[in-house]
Amino acid sequence: MPIYKTDNKPFEGPHILDNPPPYHEKLLEYGERPYWSPDGKRIAFIEKNYGDVCEIDFATRKVRNLTKGLGDHHSFLRVLFLPNGDYFLIGPKVFKDRHTSRHLECEIWIMDKDAARPPQPIGRKIAEGAAISTLANRFAYATHGGHEPRIGTIDDFECHVIDLDYGSDGTPRIGDDRVVYRSVQKRRPEPQDFRHKDTELIFKEYIGSRTRESDWKTVTRGIDLKNLDVVTYIDEVLTHNECEGIFPDNEHICLESSCDLINQFPPVDLWKLKLDGSGRRVRMTRLIDSPPWRASNSNVSPDGKWLAFMVNTYTSEPGFGMGLGLINLEEWEKSEYAQQWETPAERATARKLVGRQG
Repeated sequence: MPIYKTDNKPFEGPHILDNPPPYHEKLLEYGERPYWSPDGKRIAFIEKNYGDVCEIDFATRKVRNLTKGLGDHHSFLRVLFLPNGDYFLIGPKVFKDRHTSRHLECEIWIMDKDAARPPQPIGRKIAEGAAISTLANRFAYATHGGHEPRIGTIDDFECHVIDLDYGSDGTPRIGDDRVVYRSVQKRRPEPQDFRHKDTELIFKEYIGSRTRESDWKTVTRGIDLKNLDVVTYIDEVLTHNECEGIFPDNEHICLESSCDLINQFPPVDLWKLKLDGSGRRVRMTRLIDSPPWRASNSNVSPDGKWLAFMVNTYTSEPGFGMGLGLINLEEWEKSEYAQQWETPAERATARKLVGRQG
């Protein structure tokens, strides 16, 4: 029986994607945080926690390691694509320990689209992930007082929108830099996606801590980048609702939700959330039926036909990957599962009714 190591302890048993749920398939039995190329022909991913950057050709399924042997830095946590095809990387220069390297020393790197030259840092520390525009070489990210003391403490955050300026020599540099959101302690924002021609920034916000407070949640919100007004798209008590990858229609986004559980973490499945404030969502992955496996870190293909996602187990550290999967969204949309929409209010009512019957 194969053993798949999590960050906490090994899990012995068959891989969930060897016998996948309907509409699912295995892409790779290793890897983390998949992200589609702008042309939809490749999926970039991290080989392993604090490791090299790879990509897989979607048609041939051939894997290429992009950073192995390329320069001195091989400790990355995330990879995304800029619209010009260059790679946008996140990670520390060297791995020290999981707190320092992830929360204090992660920075932004750019690597040319041919991966012919080593990744180059642009001089910005970053908290977790970033949102990338599909229209311009523009990104949004969060930073905190642990990176820049002028902001405050490690629990005080700013979100920036930055345009890269490649200049006459083709070297990417920080261009226009705008602070669009600030938060105080116990509210930790993380930009996820732009939408509506870069007039809105969708972000998740972690409020409180499940391990330290009795009142915690993760909500999905949006910032109007013209007037900086903020709206909330889903807000559910004692529940993790984290946006993870927008659909091409700009009206829906993937959601990691722990709504199956009461005051528990981590989320198990990926849902599709309507970005209209109603909180309407529908389950896409079906790992709830196959404990201890769970799905996370999703990204929708540019044509909207495929969902790439990561799998790990309930005991895995967030971001620790144990393989990559795909969902055929065209086939899923035709299924009965895709019709089972709900709202947080409807789920709460159903729980109360079950409680009364019990």
